[in-house]
Amino acid sequence: MATKTEYTGKWKISKFDYGFARWYSWKYLEWLDEYNSLKDSVRSASFGEIHGSKIGKPTEELATRRAEIRNKMLKVERAAYDAGGEIADYLLKYVIDESMTYERLEKMGLPCGRTYFYDKRRKYYYLLAKEI
Repeated sequence: MATKTEYTGKWKISKFDYGFARWYSWKYLEWLDEYNSLKDSVRSASFGEIHGSKIGKPTEELATRRAEIRNKMLKVERAAYDAGGEIADYLLKYVIDESMTYERLEKMGLPCGRTYFYDKRRKYYYLLAKEI
């Protein structure tokens, strides 16, 4: 007998893993904005600027942060493409935007039915929950 917190269909995932995977997906657009804002290299210090006592490597830190963000984004993208196949682009739009609906995707030209789409969505959350 299944517990109350478990989806018992083809893609088994606890409600907590599902919730975390949804939240993780919604962070995608925030990560994308941050990733794009970090594309410039760190500027050099001007003569006479006051510096703190922290010794750091700003360019290295910038590159490391960009790599961390990109890895998170790739997990979301990879799960969408592994789960969605031919509808992966639509699936990705759906999972990263909490206001996106199936009906809006239909108007954008989603080439499949509701049951098929929601099965792919469940597979996506299952794959992402395993990855994160």
